[in-house]
Order: sequence, then structure tokens, then C-alpha cells
Amino acid sequence: MSLFKVGRKQNEKLNLKRTKGTSTANIKPTKAPRIEEEEEIDSEEELEKQQNKYTEVEDETAALETTQDKRIRLAKQYLRHVQEQEQEREEHEDEGDVTRGMARSLRESYLGSTGKKHRVLASKLTGYDLDKATTLHWKMQRLSPTCCTVSENNAFLYVGCKSGWIVRWDLKSGKRTGSFHAKNHSVQSLTVSHDMKYLAAADGTEEIKVLDGTSLVQLNTLKGHSKTVTGVVFRKGTYQLYSCSADRTVKVWSLDEMVYIETLYGHQAQVSGIDALGLERIVTSGGMDQTIRIWKVPEETQLVYNALNEDFAAVKFVSNELFVTGSVEGSVCLWSCGKKKPLHRIALAHGQEDDGHPNWITSVGVLANSDVIASGSCDGFVRVWKLGNKRRSIEPLMSIPVVGFINAIEFTSDGQFLIVAVGQEHRLGRWWTLRNAKNRILMIPLSLAD
Repeated sequence: MSLFKVGRKQNEKLNLKRTKGTSTANIKPTKAPRIEEEEEIDSEEELEKQQNKYTEVEDETAALETTQDKRIRLAKQYLRHVQEQEQEREEHEDEGDVTRGMARSLRESYLGSTGKKHRVLASKLTGYDLDKATTLHWKMQRLSPTCCTVSENNAFLYVGCKSGWIVRWDLKSGKRTGSFHAKNHSVQSLTVSHDMKYLAAADGTEEIKVLDGTSLVQLNTLKGHSKTVTGVVFRKGTYQLYSCSADRTVKVWSLDEMVYIETLYGHQAQVSGIDALGLERIVTSGGMDQTIRIWKVPEETQLVYNALNEDFAAVKFVSNELFVTGSVEGSVCLWSCGKKKPLHRIALAHGQEDDGHPNWITSVGVLANSDVIASGSCDGFVRVWKLGNKRRSIEPLMSIPVVGFINAIEFTSDGQFLIVAVGQEHRLGRWWTLRNAKNRILMIPLSLAD
């Protein structure tokens, strides 16, 4: 029952009590009070009224302002408008910069992983400065250094030597930051993971020592080869490790689980060199079996390069499609993965010791995915070459005088330094000794034009 009806009945009862004894015919019914419903306000109409009110105020203000005040007001409005447009433009530019930056980063990452990112640096390489070269040497590494590897961030260098010591150097300060002694065996090869979590060392035995890349504390030992391990290399950006040995095999390991994966067979003699980049692809030099082999790990297949009757001593990938080799016969060769014959061959790249005895190429180094390579021997020079003719030929760029056996060559990834391991003896033996050489690491600054 509504409130209105209840109120009406109560009023009727009261009227009946007051007129008791009076004829009902004379009683006039009392009218109920009128209840007016609330009137709804039209919001649009109200807003229009308010706007009209404000407009009237503005008109009154405009009528009162002077011409000078009006000019100032319009100028302020214009400045506000310009500032808003500039802010919007900057916001759009920031978004565009971020988008372009992400696209560029993704493109460079893709090109780097596929080996299609080519840096043209040879034309910018104008010289070197031996006077400012840094010498790294530790008294415990009394015998010839045999191998070295640079961390991906160019901050640290790891060096192995014939006396069995592995040393970690801070390249910025030139200080020794760690060491590990692999008994009295000659360290054959070193490789460090992209994040320096692991350092793998071929320490002159049939085992591979896995060390912490920072503290050089031994974490594990990988067993599987039956003879001396001659080379180790990480697949770039991963913990997948490849190794080669005097037992003529190549093995694949996973350091994520510290397990052996598989063995690759094919070489007929001691495997002398090994290298890898980002793809699951390995290049190896077979030494006395006079072959180079590229192993496609997922497909379990291999490509054999045997066009030259030479004993290949060293091999390095330039990119995923190109690699260089150095041989006992003294040649430096550039190869394509798609051709059986070398694209270009430099015979007697480091001259001859005497007639009929070429200087053995002891090491090759590359600035990955660029047009700069280097080679070392015992002729007193490190020779730097450029890849010309759309990276199909080798041309001399400069010769850096360094006395001794050049047992290893590394570039920093920015191309600013050439690092060489110099010894009195060849890294693989003691056939002869260069007494006037010093066992050391040389970090040579290179001059790069802007």
C-alpha cells in the first residue's frame, strides 16, 4: 500500500471521530494533499544554459579587455598550441626511435646468427702502434704460451702455456685476476662461453677440464677421447662444446647437463684445429690427412675439402660461409663452404727459412664477419690481410714486426686490438728454439679511421 493511500485513510478516520453524531451526509470528504513528483532536469539543456552563462561572462570580459590585452591573450594561446604540437611530435619521434632501434637490433641479431652480417673494416684499418702495445707475462708461465681466447665483452683474456698454467688477465688494467695449474702438461687449447660461466681447457691429456670462467675453479672433467685433446670451441651464444683430438675424432658435448652427446668420425689423422660460430656447424683441419672438413651436426653429415695436397695446421671461420686455413707448406687460403677449391691461395705467405723450406703457418686469426684476417709464423712478422673482390680474394694489408713463434692470434670484437701469443718454441713441439724471442702476450693497438 502506498504512502499516499495510508495517509488518506488515517485522515478519514480522524474526520469521522471529530464529527461523531453528525450525519454522514453532511460530511465532505477531505481532499488528500497533492504530492508533486520531482521534475527531471535535462542534462543537455542545463549544460547549454551554463555554457550560455559562461559565454556571456566571456563576452563581458572581452568587451572590457584592451587591444593590447587581446594581443597578449592570443599570443599565449598560440604558444600553448605550438608547445602541444611539439610535445606530440617528440612523443611520436620517441616511439619511432624505439621501434627503429628494436628493428635494427633484431636485424643485426638475425644477420649475425646467419653469418650474413659483414663489417667492412679493412678500409678503415690504417695502422698499428707497437710503442703503446701492452705486454702480459707472469713468471709462472715460464715456457711458451700456446693458446689464448678473449671474452665476448673484450674485458678478459685467458692464456695457456707449455708449463701447464692457465691465467686470466683483465685487459683494461693489465692485471692477473686468476690462475689454474693443469699439472705439468702443455695446454693445447682454451675456449670461454659467451657469459664467462665456463672455461673449457684442453690441458694436454685425453680429458677436457671445465673451469669457472671467473674464479678458474675446476667444475668438472669431460672424459671420452682416447688420445690427447688438441682443440676445443664453444658454439657461439650457447653451452654446446666441440672438441677434436689426436684420436682422429670430433666430439659434441652439452655443458648445460655436463654430458657427452655424440662422436663424429671421418679424419684419418690427428685433428689439428677446430672452430665454430653460431650455427651447429664445425670446421676442422685434419693435419696430415690433408683434408678440411665441415660437419653439419644436426644432419650428421660432413663436407670434405681435399683439393690441395697440404698439411693444414690451423683453421678459422670468417663467417658461416667462409673460412681460412694455414698450412705446414706455408700457404694461407680462403675457402667458401659451397666450393671444393679455395677461392684464393697465397703461397709462401710468410716466406721461406731457406730454399725448399717454407715457414710453417702456426696460427690464423679472424675478425669475425668482417674483411680482416691475420696469420702468424716464425719469420718475425704478424701479417694482416684484407678480403677484397667482394671477399673472394686475399690482399696484404700490413705487416707487424714481432719476433718469435706466433702460436695464437685473436682480435677484440671491436677491431681495436690485435692479441698475439708469442713464444720461443712452436706450440706443438720443440723442434727448434728462437733464443732472441720472449715468451709473452702482446696486445697491439690498431688504428681505425672513423
